[in-house]
Amino acid sequence: MSGPICHQCGQRFSEQRWTTPKMTKQFFQQLTNLEKGFLYTAKLLFIAPDILIIKYWNRITIEYYNPFRYLLIWLAVNLLVSFWLGIDDLLQESLQPAIVSDSIDPSKIAAADQKFDTWLNAMVLLLLPLFAFVTRWLFKSSKKNYAEHLIMNAYMMGQQSLITSFTHFIFFFIPALFPLYILFNFLVGLCYNTYVLKKIFNNNLWLTIAKATLLGFIGIAVGALLIAIASSIALLIS
Repeated sequence: MSGPICHQCGQRFSEQRWTTPKMTKQFFQQLTNLEKGFLYTAKLLFIAPDILIIKYWNRITIEYYNPFRYLLIWLAVNLLVSFWLGIDDLLQESLQPAIVSDSIDPSKIAAADQKFDTWLNAMVLLLLPLFAFVTRWLFKSSKKNYAEHLIMNAYMMGQQSLITSFTHFIFFFIPALFPLYILFNFLVGLCYNTYVLKKIFNNNLWLTIAKATLLGFIGIAVGALLIAIASSIALLIS
């Protein structure tokens, strides 16, 4: 130990014992801290995503939340909001062919839906390595490696999950708009990805939009395939 910081592990040493007021103070400091950590990362991904991502690429990481943990947290929040509002049920009903619901025992479909729900996070995470591969190919002139594209896409996917956690309420309060749900979320992803990719790679705007659109279409196609496979497996084992 040298001073208040351990030179081996970097932990700050405090001579004071834990007390309830001290723990309460630390909790609210962590919760409301806009200078470092989780909320600061969320804020910067809106106003200056290029600064955050480029700094993280350059191994300046202490100010920012880990990209993969950031993605996992917002995916979990997004799914909780979706389940709470019943958005996931509406989505499954809209994607399920009528012939399936007519020919299969409703209790089996309900059991399959429950299994399907537990796999949603994993299915979304499977898109991350794909998106990283696609953006590395689309922006190969930047010379960024695959790991760097994984970091960038984890932050982008996490921020989109944050945004749609709130936009779910639009479809809850105005259910007549639900037929536009997939298109709406596609446009959210397109707009945010274009914004981030333009700031980072500084390509021509229309070229960036075209690349972001291709990324979105690949995501929808592979996502639909994963949903179809997961739904079939869930029905088989239910």
